[in-house]
Amino acid sequence: MKVIAACEVRGRNRSDSQLKAALSEHLDNPPRRTDRLTLLALLAAAPLKAHMQADSGLYLAATWPARQNMFALLESVCAQQKLPKPFEFVNSVSNAAGFHVAQQLGLQGPNLFIGAGPQVWGHLLDLAGNDLERAQIRQGLVMLVEEDLQDGFSIQALVLEPGGDSLRGRDFASLSATAEVLRLELDAE
Repeated sequence: MKVIAACEVRGRNRSDSQLKAALSEHLDNPPRRTDRLTLLALLAAAPLKAHMQADSGLYLAATWPARQNMFALLESVCAQQKLPKPFEFVNSVSNAAGFHVAQQLGLQGPNLFIGAGPQVWGHLLDLAGNDLERAQIRQGLVMLVEEDLQDGFSIQALVLEPGGDSLRGRDFASLSATAEVLRLELDAE
């Protein structure tokens, strides 16, 4: 496998409205009524749209689901014994973010979401590599969304294709070393 494009977005202290505004710079019609995880994933995926083919697969990992949405869902269902709001329920499934990324980029290949753990890049590469080796896809978009309430967020994305040297790195820096990385900083002003 080889990396043909990469993007890294970092930021802190950004509201969802500010994330939507930043996203509108890359997408003509950003989705409405999405959660924070979706907005973050789209911020790194949208700049890579020109590098993607329709039959590409998407392999997304995140350290947390959309926390605000999950807390609201748990509060209403568990604490208040109410039915969840449709927005809360649909976006409580973490693959909702993958759905929106695939829809916005026009991707029709496999779409998988995993929780991020200590060796997340290895797992993402294994999933994408398996589909690339079997020629089920021509490209794979692998992404990691990390968000911490104190430290802000980091989203890293790589577009992979078959061929080239086998990827030996198991972190974003070493995996993207051979590609030009689009870096976006979104800090509060």
